[in-house]
Amino acid sequence: MAIKIRAATRDDADFLAQAMLSASRGHLGRGIWDLIVDADEASRLEYLRRLAVAEPLSPCHYQNHLVAEVDGHPSATLSGFDMRISGWAAIGQAMANVQKDLGWTEADVAALRQRLVPAWTCFLPEIGADWGIENVVTLPEYRRRGLANALMDAIIKEGMERKCKLAQITILIGNDAAQATYEKLGFRIFDEKRSPEFADVLSAPGFRRLVREL
Repeated sequence: MAIKIRAATRDDADFLAQAMLSASRGHLGRGIWDLIVDADEASRLEYLRRLAVAEPLSPCHYQNHLVAEVDGHPSATLSGFDMRISGWAAIGQAMANVQKDLGWTEADVAALRQRLVPAWTCFLPEIGADWGIENVVTLPEYRRRGLANALMDAIIKEGMERKCKLAQITILIGNDAAQATYEKLGFRIFDEKRSPEFADVLSAPGFRRLVREL
């Protein structure tokens, strides 16, 4: 089994779209992108495919992703990003550009804002972390081969090379397998936020944040 860790390219957009959708769902069948794109699966994937290449550079952009290949096949991925440059505000701008390209109306955007109200109840405040890690996914058939660990090692090294000091990663509360993986890599629980409104729409109590010094 030949494993290669590489930077993602524009040609990975379809793979990254599937990964981002899967990562948002965690251990559940529904995630934040299901709320954002209230349509069928193909429409969600098309939205995320466009987001993977949309400007400005956001945590969803392919340039912030690494890909693990097994025998030449993309098998796992994650994103790592300098939160001082391409943080959460950039996602909103990139999403607005995608929605414009897709022909969303003002009514569509207003409906999106309304759907996101429960999610906002559990968004975590800034804590000064400067290196964000998200979209960690390994395809089911390639799990238990060390791909997530290899990607995490590589992205942590990249954060160090960029002189970042504190890395953070956010999971859905209840995603115990992901939490155990990150804790083995030196992350610790920093905080969490719960709300019944969030649980009603996503079937998880809320978000939990783990951090690690770099």
